[in-house]
Formats: sequence, C-alpha cells, structure tokens
Amino acid sequence: MHANALVPRTTLSEICAHRRRALSLFEEAYDALQAADRAIKAAQTAVKAAAPGTNRYNHHSEPAKRAFMAGLDLPERAAYLATARRLTDTDVWAHLVQITDLERLMDKKAKDQLNQQLLTDPPEATEENVVATLTQFALDADTIFKRGIAECFSNLDRRFRSHDGWKIGSRVILSHAFGEWGGWSFYTNHRDTLQDIERTFFVLDGRVPPATYAGIVSAVEDSRRGRSGPRQSEIETEFFRVRCFMNGNAHVWFKRDDLVEKVNKLLAEYYGAVIPEEREPDEDTGLHTPKSGIAKNYGFFPTPDAAAQTVIEAAPLYRAPDEPPLRVLEPSAGTGSLAGRAADKGAQVDCVEIQPALADHLRRSGRFRNVVQADFLALQPDPANLYDRVVMNPPFDRERDIDHVVHAMKFLKPDGCLVAVMSAGTEFRETKKSTAFRELMGKMNASWRDLPPGSFSSVGTNVNTIILRV
Repeated sequence: MHANALVPRTTLSEICAHRRRALSLFEEAYDALQAADRAIKAAQTAVKAAAPGTNRYNHHSEPAKRAFMAGLDLPERAAYLATARRLTDTDVWAHLVQITDLERLMDKKAKDQLNQQLLTDPPEATEENVVATLTQFALDADTIFKRGIAECFSNLDRRFRSHDGWKIGSRVILSHAFGEWGGWSFYTNHRDTLQDIERTFFVLDGRVPPATYAGIVSAVEDSRRGRSGPRQSEIETEFFRVRCFMNGNAHVWFKRDDLVEKVNKLLAEYYGAVIPEEREPDEDTGLHTPKSGIAKNYGFFPTPDAAAQTVIEAAPLYRAPDEPPLRVLEPSAGTGSLAGRAADKGAQVDCVEIQPALADHLRRSGRFRNVVQADFLALQPDPANLYDRVVMNPPFDRERDIDHVVHAMKFLKPDGCLVAVMSAGTEFRETKKSTAFRELMGKMNASWRDLPPGSFSSVGTNVNTIILRV
C-alpha cells in the first residue's frame, strides 16, 4: 500500500499549502503585535510628557489608566512562532488521521504514541514528512496488525504476554471498561481495545473494518445512551456478544471459532511460532534435568541497551573505595552487553560464551578478567571461587532459560545476587519444570518484573520478557 492510497496527493498538497499560509500569517501577526506594542509604549511616553503628574483631579483614573496603557505581554518571537507551528501541526496531523484510512492501520499502541507525540512535539506537517509517515505506516501495516493483536490481548490477561501453552479461547474480559458515571473509563481506554479486537476479526475475515461510528464501539455506546451511572447492557453483532456489567466490566464472547484460530496462529507468528500443538512436545523433565541439546542458533539474541541497563541497575554493583571489586559472571555472554556494563562499574568480570567467534571477540576486547568458550551447562563451579553477582540473558526456547538460571545459582555466593532476563512464559507455564521453578523462586523471595513489550524487537524477536532478581 502506498501513501497515495491513504490520501490523494492533490489533497495533501492543498492541506500543506494552507499550513504554510497559516504559519506565514502568524509571522505577520507577530510583526503586527510587536508594532502595536511599540505604538502603545510610545503613546504612554507621550501621555507622560503631556501630563507628568497625578493630583486630586486625576488620581481616581489611575486603575483604569494602568489597565488601558498596559501594553502587550509578548513572548519572544521564536517562542511565539514555535507555539504557532506546534498547534498548527497538531491540528493538521489530527485532520489527516480523520480523513485517511490511517486509523484503521494503527493499533492502540500506535494511536497512543501519536497522541503523546502530538501532545509534546508534533513533527512538522510538511508534504515530505506526511508522505514518509503514511508510507511507513503502509509498509509496517502487517507488523502493526500482529502487534496490535498481541498487545491487545496481553493487556487483557497477563497470560497472553507469552503465547506459550496459552491460547485465546471463546471469551475475554475488559476489566473496568466503564467509569462510575457509566461512560468509557479514561484510564483503561478499553474503547480502543474493543475497536482493535473488532478490526482484527474483520481483517481476518477478508473485509474492510467499519468506521468507528458504524462498529461495535458505537453499538455499545448506543445501548448505554440516555442514562448516567452504573448500568447493565448487552449487544450482539456479527462477530461478538458483549455484556456490560454494573461493576464496569465488559465480557466479550467470540462467535467465530475459525477467526479465533487465526488469531492464535498470528500470535504465534508474532511471538516466534511457539504454539505447542505445532511442534513435537518436549518431555516434561522437571527442574533439575536440563535440556541436553544446543538451542537453535544458540538461542542468541543480544541484549538491547535499554534492557541491559535495567538488568545492571537491578544488580547492585557499588563497592566502597576500600572494598575489593565485585566478582561478576555473565554466562552465555554473547556480545558482552551485560558484562561490559558490569566492567564499566569496576567489577572483575568473567564471561562464558559457546560461540567461538563471539568468545574470541570478548577476549580481544581486553575488558574482562577471563573468557571461557564452552557450553555453560557443561561447566561446574569452583566452590572456592564463587561470584558476588551473576547477570544473564540465557536462551529462552523450551524452558532453557530455567535450566541456565538454576545452573547459574550454583556459581553464586550465599549472599550473592542473580539477575536474569527470562521469557514471560516462565510465569504461566504449567509444566513440571516451570511450576517447580516458581516454587523455588518463591522460597528464595525472588522478585519478577516485566520488561516493556517489544524490548527485544530490535534484535529480531517479539517475545515478551521479564527480569528475575534472586
């Protein structure tokens, strides 16, 4: 799809011409305001020359004179024109979204990002910028569509964050969809969630999604119109049955099993083809029986900068000047995203990396105390040389991250700290290994937290991740 399919080029040219004209007029307006301000100040000077004093005959007019002679409180020219540009461009982008099919290409995340950008610093609405933006949206439509499905459902239930043994069924619940006055809740914004779900089903059925005023959101609003406050309502459309409850929740039932199946397949594509029934089942081995084979492509996805920084911040590396440096291990070190940051903090860092080329690169960097080229799971710790910290981003597939974390804890001092990036599925799988791992982490008072969705998209995977600290 090309940008011209979203908005005719002639229409865009006219809009941008009007924008340029508006900005030019704002420049003229500022010049006129500045001239008026100078004239008012000159008039004030002339009045003072004609009547320099105040006495019993004119003191009563002082308040009115001060208000009349106040002049204009003009900002600096650059600030005034920057505000004019920002407000004008916000209106132009909002209009473009309204008159094009752009909103149908945008998922909730894209809409939120655009809203935030328009609130703070909208891009200049030049013809070149608009065409580039529309074209990029058109090129990214497939990815945005899949991302919209993934984020839509993962926001409804945390288990959807990992499409690993957990599939969408016949119903979802929109918690706190409505506020105390009966309208859509601003905080949850499930109006857009419901619209995203409807858009998904229409596209998967090979049809053009309806406009907002003609879709499921409008039907729900119509069923609730005319009264304020908590209420129940129910509507049914071609694809859905929606029941809204007094507590503000809405339950959405899916009427087309074939489309639900398509949704699950697209989620699997987005997260990396991990629908359990589409591969040979693994033996459910339990916590202390690691996978013996090497992961596909070594399970290698370098840790992006933002995620690496979060890991290092979770592993306290401070040492007082009179204390010896911390000893830190990064198993499966890859390119050293974590190890390098630990070394920069003054730690003595050892690395283990299975891939010869990457291990050689780590050695040649000269930043680390020791680099071992080996399969980490094949190594055993030296009880006399355990580590203060372990920071790690292990391979995720088939619960290998659990295998690596359990093995890494053997290398840790009793008062040490381990911080690991892990698959979000670790929280939800019902296998023996995942269940036993969660029980162990509970006994050790471990903590979990989400990394933002898409944290690893820049390195080739959309799998959602968590950070474990134990």
